[in-house]
Amino acid sequence: MGRIEEIGDPGVRALSFGAGRRVFSMLLVRHGGTVHAFLDACPHAFLPLTWRGGSVLSADGQRLVCSNHFAEFDAADGHPVSGPADCGLDALPVRLEPDGAIVMG
Repeated sequence: MGRIEEIGDPGVRALSFGAGRRVFSMLLVRHGGTVHAFLDACPHAFLPLTWRGGSVLSADGQRLVCSNHFAEFDAADGHPVSGPADCGLDALPVRLEPDGAIVMG
């Protein structure tokens, strides 16, 4: 999936696996020495947060912002902060290996 040093601090890296209707898209979010992962899908309209392109990380690095309706989510846990979404992002299990590799699970 990559290495922690490949993601800005704070920063987001979008990843997609598969193609067409069978694509799986996720976001890796880095804050210091931690990495969180979320499904790249806004629960408000189930469109990717990255749908319109550009950065989905707020200027202060604390929130993920949907590019469609501008719903905001806490970048550390995916909980909704503001906007039309009333539920949070789906978290995905990732862990950081001692050598800096990011792996699922």
